[in-house]
Amino acid sequence: MEYSTATEILEKLIGFDSVSHKSNLEIVDYIARSGEAMGARIERFPSPDRQKEALLIRFGAPGPGGILLSGHMDVVPVTDQVWTSDPFQLRRDNGRLYGRGAVDMKGFLALCLSCAKGLDLDKLQRPLYLAFSYDEEVTCDGVKPIVAHLKENVPDLACAVVGEPTAMKIVGAHKGAVDWNVRVHGKAAHSSLPHLGSNAIHAAARLVQLVDLIAKEFAHRPVPEAALFDVPFTTLSVGLIKGGSAGNVIAPECEFHIEARPLAAEDKEHILAKLTQLLDSEVLPGMRRTFAEASVSITEIDSILPLVREAASPAERLIGEIAGSDDIQAVSYATEAGFFQTAGIPTVVFGPGSIAQAHQPDEYITESQFAAGGRFLERLAGTLI
Repeated sequence: MEYSTATEILEKLIGFDSVSHKSNLEIVDYIARSGEAMGARIERFPSPDRQKEALLIRFGAPGPGGILLSGHMDVVPVTDQVWTSDPFQLRRDNGRLYGRGAVDMKGFLALCLSCAKGLDLDKLQRPLYLAFSYDEEVTCDGVKPIVAHLKENVPDLACAVVGEPTAMKIVGAHKGAVDWNVRVHGKAAHSSLPHLGSNAIHAAARLVQLVDLIAKEFAHRPVPEAALFDVPFTTLSVGLIKGGSAGNVIAPECEFHIEARPLAAEDKEHILAKLTQLLDSEVLPGMRRTFAEASVSITEIDSILPLVREAASPAERLIGEIAGSDDIQAVSYATEAGFFQTAGIPTVVFGPGSIAQAHQPDEYITESQFAAGGRFLERLAGTLI
């Protein structure tokens, strides 16, 4: 792989302001045109509002045993961050490549495109796929139509590699992420006459205590197969709460936000069932003694699937052989990997750069990691010949 070519592609990619809340059609068009110029087959997956698209790019003829490389085109905002230079212009300095998305994860996208550019398509015995999504930083909605298409139309992929920055360490498991909004509806009254109202804040406070109770149950029930994790159990917490209108008014409304980091997909259902049970038995009866129409709604905002460890899976074996390592790690943050796994594709997370540099002002990837990522992809693509 030509290092200079990969760097030039990265410079182009960083130049596109593809922050999640904006349209990504410019970067999509650039990548699609690049793929077409290399002889690839392009599939586009538009968002419901048609302001964004995800891409599935195939190099080589269709058939079983292909390898899929996955990444996201969106980046987090630079708002309120102080940068040394323009975040949307690549800067090279002291062995580092700076720019928004340099490590998370336009660096990996650039390496994928550079690797593909060096392929002799006539020699490919099995196809190479690039899956580039939108909105990974907010909902992971962009990867879902790609996964549905793969499940329906692309048989027997050998493995998927999600190229998030792992410092070239193999990640075989990660937690999921689920967010719920809880809205408590009570009844307003003057604070001197509390029996005439139903205090939504008091009810919400009790619910928050119950969330903590559920969290403690998970903490005291570690899962043996979760030993790879720094925190070897499912976690959940309340991070936002708001309610009330004045200090002398019984609060008629209150809402709060729960985030869970489940080890397994079924933990999400357990949390919801347990919270609903406690809500019905310990919170609503008290509220309805003074206001029969008191209610609580729990709405899922978004959900990212966990990546569940599949020891010695085809993905772990292949990537381990090429990387020269049998060390498998687990992380508590979430990626798109779980979506590919649920489609029956052996999946690992593996990419250049450190997650510690992601989302930061003066985000960067070291040139040594960038080059190492390129060498790895070149060897991986070589297995398709």
